[in-house]
Amino acid sequence: MAEQSKRTGMWSLLLMVATLIILNADQMVMSPSINAIEKDFGVTDREIGFITSAFTVIGALISLVWGYFGDKYNRKKLLFFSVLVGEIPCLLSAFSMNFTMLFIFRALTGIGVGASFPLVFSMAGDMFEEKSRPKAMAIISTSIAIGQIVGMAVAGFTNTVTPLTWRLPFLLVSIPNFIIIIIFSLLVEEPKRGSKEFAIGELVESGIEYKKKISAGDYLNLVKIKTNFLLFIQGILGTIPWGAIPYFLVTFFEREKNIPPSMGTIIFLIFGVGNLFGILAGGYIGNVLYNIRKGWVSLFCGVTTALGAFLAMATLNFNYSEEKFYLLSILGFFTAFTLSLTGPNVKTLLINVNKPEDRARIFSVFNLTDSLGTGIGQLFAGSISAGLALKGISNSLGKALNYSALFWFGCAVLLCVLALFVSKDVQKLKNYFSNLKIQMLKK
Repeated sequence: MAEQSKRTGMWSLLLMVATLIILNADQMVMSPSINAIEKDFGVTDREIGFITSAFTVIGALISLVWGYFGDKYNRKKLLFFSVLVGEIPCLLSAFSMNFTMLFIFRALTGIGVGASFPLVFSMAGDMFEEKSRPKAMAIISTSIAIGQIVGMAVAGFTNTVTPLTWRLPFLLVSIPNFIIIIIFSLLVEEPKRGSKEFAIGELVESGIEYKKKISAGDYLNLVKIKTNFLLFIQGILGTIPWGAIPYFLVTFFEREKNIPPSMGTIIFLIFGVGNLFGILAGGYIGNVLYNIRKGWVSLFCGVTTALGAFLAMATLNFNYSEEKFYLLSILGFFTAFTLSLTGPNVKTLLINVNKPEDRARIFSVFNLTDSLGTGIGQLFAGSISAGLALKGISNSLGKALNYSALFWFGCAVLLCVLALFVSKDVQKLKNYFSNLKIQMLKK
């Protein structure tokens, strides 16, 4: 029975991964086409910063509502509708006649992407036990990263071979998910809440229902958990550079390093591979450290984030020439690898300190803080770049991206502080489940 449940969980996870890859391709599909879009619609980096900020921030605000629904209703059905909400306007983005239409379609796409975030992590928490969650979080986080790379690759390479310029990629990254999400809805079962938890999991699997009422006011109680609060704040700081640097990177290469878009896309993809390996390695290392001492996971994340910030600034200020292509690629690979070690561990900690009925909401808040940071980062970099350019300062985009990278140091400090609270918060949740088991047996 346990083996069958494990296989079912893995198949469900794989279908979820396929959905997320295509859905998250929507996020970065516009990035390689920034120059073309600006030329087509007569806008600047500032307007692009606004459109990308709307994608992330509006979507994150809507995900708060979706997170509440996710803790109360069937998450599989909600995920189905969130994917449709994301993919339909993504497809329509290809037919934008002006900047306003593109802005509206991108904002609507962001709503779909943001709404899916709390649902998938909540479902995964009820598919896998505590000891297996770091690996599951790594796989889900990797699928999100793969999707972003796919979006970049599709747009970057399509723009070099088709007269449709920046429009065709929106069609290519949206259409497949209409098929995948239908398969997902037909084959994946809604996981039972609490079925993989300490002390009560076997009771839930045997048929004793895990009943918990929630209310909108519970959001305030979630912030009172110190691990949650610190992860929210570090998420804002850490995603400011994550929002700015990847999004403007190909444009930065083209504009200030004289690297053609196709070559810049190749370099970005190499960075992306480093990101993927970093996520997988982070999940594995985090799993080992978590089972030794839970606070070590947070310290590991803090140290590697600080190191990654130094590497990022070295990459941005690299004195590039064609002969140094491989050096830049290697440096970028290890930068992305180092900075990506944190992601899956943060999500694992969030699951392991929060009750099953709270997880969709906690990830909706986490998505809000992450998206807020991402939106601020894109707007920050775009505005700083445009402002410096107006003053006649050269390499304005590169300077803006360097300023963005500084926020990783603040993120690193908070992750180190978090080590003081993680073990206590995990134990509090286990004590709660132990007491709940006694109550469930009495009934």
